[in-house]
Amino acid sequence: MRIGRLKHFWVSNRGSASIEFVSLALPLFIPVIFFLHQFATVSGTEEIARTLAREGARAFVTSSRGDSAEIAMNAVIATAGMELGLTHDEFSRMAVGLECSASPCYTPNAKIIVTIHFGATKEFRAVTASAQEYISPWS
Repeated sequence: MRIGRLKHFWVSNRGSASIEFVSLALPLFIPVIFFLHQFATVSGTEEIARTLAREGARAFVTSSRGDSAEIAMNAVIATAGMELGLTHDEFSRMAVGLECSASPCYTPNAKIIVTIHFGATKEFRAVTASAQEYISPWS
């Protein structure tokens, strides 16, 4: 009798949809969830890098004097990074670059480009963002 019920359970399709879902569909969702998590992490880091580059460039061009422009840029980037929630490890991975179209850098009509680069680690890929601004011709 017991063998008959077991054979009937085995032959019937009752409960097979849930077993198929767990065995086939669920393993397919795991890579999708992993991809979405990685995409969100990289997108967040890219947005932070763009914001820091843009605010650093604005701080440079709106400085009142050329000798304090780079100091103001670095201070704004550090303060904005803390406000955006960067950790000490993220600050250590961050590099700030400054390119100028004129020498000295703080010259009227000069174009400056601020680049923020987060280096790659085992957990994160490298992210780079740049922003450009022009120094006022009347400065």
